Amino acid sequence: MEFIKEFSKLSKNDVAIAGGKGASLGEMTQAGIPIPPGYVILAEAFERFLEETDLNVEIDSILHTVKHQEIHTVDRASEQIKALILDAKMPKDIANEINKNFKQLGSQFVAVRSSATAEDSSAAAWAGQLDSYLNTTESSLLDKVKHCWASLFTPRAIFYRFEKGLHETKISVAVVVQKMVNSEVSGIAFSVHPVTQDYNQLIIEAGFGLGEAIVSGTITPDSYVVEKEPRRILDKNVNNQTKGLYRKKEGGNEWKEPKNGNTQKLNDQEVLELTELVLNIERHYGFPCDIEWAREKDKFYITQSRPITTLTEKKENKPSQIKLQKYVTREHSLFFWMMWNLDAIEYTKPWVGYDLKYVLFKSEGPANKMSTWYDHDELDPYTNNVAENFRKHPAFFERNKKEYLKYWEKLFPYISKKRKIKNIQELKEYFSNLLYWWGPMANLFMLQEKKDIPKHIFDEAQKLRERTQEYSDMEDEVYIAFMKENYPQYSDVAMVLLPEEVFQLDKKQLSNDQLKIIRKRLEGYFIFGKEIYSLNELDTFLQKSNMVLSEETFDSLNELKGMSSYNGQVKGKVRIILNKAQFNQFKAGEILVTEMTSPDFVPILKKASGIITDEGGIMCHAAIISRELKIPCVVGTKVATQVLNDGDEVEIDADKGIIRIISKV
Repeated sequence: MEFIKEFSKLSKNDVAIAGGKGASLGEMTQAGIPIPPGYVILAEAFERFLEETDLNVEIDSILHTVKHQEIHTVDRASEQIKALILDAKMPKDIANEINKNFKQLGSQFVAVRSSATAEDSSAAAWAGQLDSYLNTTESSLLDKVKHCWASLFTPRAIFYRFEKGLHETKISVAVVVQKMVNSEVSGIAFSVHPVTQDYNQLIIEAGFGLGEAIVSGTITPDSYVVEKEPRRILDKNVNNQTKGLYRKKEGGNEWKEPKNGNTQKLNDQEVLELTELVLNIERHYGFPCDIEWAREKDKFYITQSRPITTLTEKKENKPSQIKLQKYVTREHSLFFWMMWNLDAIEYTKPWVGYDLKYVLFKSEGPANKMSTWYDHDELDPYTNNVAENFRKHPAFFERNKKEYLKYWEKLFPYISKKRKIKNIQELKEYFSNLLYWWGPMANLFMLQEKKDIPKHIFDEAQKLRERTQEYSDMEDEVYIAFMKENYPQYSDVAMVLLPEEVFQLDKKQLSNDQLKIIRKRLEGYFIFGKEIYSLNELDTFLQKSNMVLSEETFDSLNELKGMSSYNGQVKGKVRIILNKAQFNQFKAGEILVTEMTSPDFVPILKKASGIITDEGGIMCHAAIISRELKIPCVVGTKVATQVLNDGDEVEIDADKGIIRIISKV
């Protein structure tokens, strides 16, 4: 039985035994493309491993427990299967073959890469789903091979196979072992520009050091756009690179600051030389390719090539992109944000008939200050539709309360300790429809069309809306406090736990592997749909999804519009206050500008001459307090905290809901 084949003995027809990556490297080797030498541990080796260790039945049984829309079932299955694989002993004959071929390769360092046998077809691109290990030495080779096998069952890979309908398809994994190029410069290239989808353009991205830094999104590379006919460089975007991934002497990788990080990574001649290589690969395959490359000692090497699976039909003109605009930034737990997200993509769908397909949440650090991004062309009609259903169908209101309470009833024992709530009914009254107000209610009150809303719903909504900011307080006072008191060992990750993970704590179900994944979120993450990704993947994700994040500039803006919640005119200097820690900066007579107020803001609200907020409707906290204090107030500007700066002089014309900018600092 054959367990290993050199690249030179493989072709594009060997995906079933070598996986997409292995077959592609074999095909390019035979075509004379400069590929670092290597071999593939065939899928048969993995199948033999499963058979000899009797893991087949156990793995199938675990996979049958997965409901991929319930992410905790995916995580649990992944944890169990990977543990089984990593704990099992590799058959001796397979281990001997792997080591024998390593010695024949004659390289101290190798790259070890997973290669799924269902990989890189037009229907199922597994790129990025499985694991790779760079600068691996002989001492750790067998361990890395087992980790590659186990990566067929990472949470992302399991979710992917279910999402793409591949869970009934036999999928195995081969492992590529390839001489490691110690690259001075490396990167990726697309033989058709994946954003413009102009077939007469290709794009190259380049950075100093190993290419993993670019693929993972850790650095911002140079980019060079090249026109194919006539052959010329159309655009160069050179970025300052402050760190790069480099080989350590003893093996493995380390981050170091590159020399001359602000210089062009490839000169023009090298860009055109690589362009020829990219076009040769495209001509060989006959379709657009996504290529990984490296340059060592003035020579280019290709380390991977696969089809670009995100292109539509061939177009010469640039198609429209999906433009996600920043909507609001707030500090909240991941628990909060995931439930907000579920409302947008799931709970309202039965009523509206569709969901929001383009909602992205981005957190950039441990404080969990999350930015929310929407496609406004999609958001506005969706929100209006939800508001319309809310007005016409009382059951819509009741159903959404029920959905949210599924979560909060589970947290009842936690909440009752702080709020002294005696029973579930009191919990429902206090937290009813906790996160529902982001869209439908705001629109409902903005439109002021209460005449066709059933009175009992309007009365309940108004009462709850007046206490909206208590929900944020609940996050701090109950959720975080409970974590510190009862699970201090998890307090450092409390802000980045998913609802399912919070509920696992009581049963002590969080494994060390799960905690490693959770702690990575502290470095930053983003949510799209129901999936959570590392922030390092964002640029690649947006590029492949034909989306852009639009940070609007407001240099030419001279006025803002919102909703008047208490009339009057006032002029004054702006003070931006976003949290309690900034309260001592506020001076009497200044105009308060904030995202949204809470009861904690009352002491400084009493000193303000005017109030401006990003968020809110006529029943938000700021609006209610402004009427009590008789202070001119405009809410719901969406962008005030982004447009205005401390010291700017503005005039609030709350009669018209307008803020005029008199002077900027």
